[in-house]
Amino acid sequence: MEAKTDIGQRCRTLFENPVVRAKGWRSNLFWRPENPQNPYGALRVDGEELEVLLAAIVGVEARSRPTLEQRQPGRASFIERSIAHGELPLLTYQSDS
Repeated sequence: MEAKTDIGQRCRTLFENPVVRAKGWRSNLFWRPENPQNPYGALRVDGEELEVLLAAIVGVEARSRPTLEQRQPGRASFIERSIAHGELPLLTYQSDS
């Protein structure tokens, strides 16, 4: 499994892609702001799920897809299908701890 910081950085890079930015989503949908100047603090949602979701929107291979599928069979496929149908699936919430 990729380190949380690696997944977090990958998600941030994908989130800043113009295709994702065109969705009009604010970063606080997926991240807890670190401070007023940095909206990308800790992830609110499962990083592997978010990376699969954002990669599906951008149209690139999700690095964490195999790990997510191994951990939760069918989950990555479900997220990808949801995005393909124009839906935003609920992602697994991560607590502050």
